[in-house]
Amino acid sequence: MTTAFPYCGKEFTIKMDNGLEVKNSYHNEKNIVKVEFLNGDLKDTVMNIPFKWRQLTDGYFMISWQESDNNTVVHCDNFDKKSSFAYYTTMQGDFYVMEGKII
Repeated sequence: MTTAFPYCGKEFTIKMDNGLEVKNSYHNEKNIVKVEFLNGDLKDTVMNIPFKWRQLTDGYFMISWQESDNNTVVHCDNFDKKSSFAYYTTMQGDFYVMEGKII
């Protein structure tokens, strides 16, 4: 039996240190995250993406997915402490390291 992601049915807006803002909404039953870009070059882009997750220590969760354009995302989020670390790699080889606040 697979354990459900503890934050299924919840949504969080993340404000990154580079100005990027996204809203991640976790599906009620499946491991699918709806990612909505609230600003930047991808503003108004919405993707529904399967994700994988693993609980770490001290309330942190490692969450990863591959977007429809094959870019990859890895988050290390602590929803109680309202912190997010994100690593984003594009198909062109660009690599971004971001830190943000979950609101």
